[in-house]
Amino acid sequence: MTTKTAHAKSKRKNPSAKLHVKKAEPLPVVTPPPSAPRTRVLIVEDQTAVCEMTVEVLKSSESFEVVGTAANGTQAVIMALQLKPDLIILDVMIPEISGVEVLRRIKANLPKMRVLVFSAKQEPQVVRGLIQEGMHGFVNKHSPLRELRQAITLVANGGIWFDDKFSQTVRDALAKPATQGDGMIDLLTPREREISMLIARSHSSKDVAALLNISVKTSENHRANLMRKLGVRDVAGLVRLAIRHGLIDPAND
Repeated sequence: MTTKTAHAKSKRKNPSAKLHVKKAEPLPVVTPPPSAPRTRVLIVEDQTAVCEMTVEVLKSSESFEVVGTAANGTQAVIMALQLKPDLIILDVMIPEISGVEVLRRIKANLPKMRVLVFSAKQEPQVVRGLIQEGMHGFVNKHSPLRELRQAITLVANGGIWFDDKFSQTVRDALAKPATQGDGMIDLLTPREREISMLIARSHSSKDVAALLNISVKTSENHRANLMRKLGVRDVAGLVRLAIRHGLIDPAND
């Protein structure tokens, strides 16, 4: 019997012989990197088509989340303070409270909020007010849509967006000497600004008294003090000043 045959018979006689199988090494657990938090955006726009278009622009990117839309200034202030968005895309000329006034009312409570103005209103005095209230970018509604996309991304990530035309408007706004009213309107108290907007919207002293729950005499005193402080002689002068600074929009008021 050959050695090879004997070895084979030996295997058959030991059917219980154990086979040593090498265990497979466990695969490493791969933890996906955490996704970056999305930028929370509030859109303030009274034109439905423009608002819906802006929403679609934001939805095309996974970096943004639309937390709300507001169709007037009053809604904008309430929603901004409740939702605390990272970025607000704001039209200037909106019903009830202008974009400039919206910023004035919320920036003290939301100092880190980024602000991109998306508007066709680009007058120097309005621009002056927007700059003073801390906007970070401006896109004209007549601009190509790609500029809006670029501006949203840049401003959301801490950058500044102003095109050449807007930069010229800024230079004009800063170079143009201010009248007494232009200089004083930014120094009005919140109550004085509220009353000035009501007067500019043709509310009488009696109307203002009822809306603000004050006496007619107090309302008349406020009116006289505002006229003197702003250097205007009549309501028409106050209306012109309010329009120039974007406090009211004649198209909506």
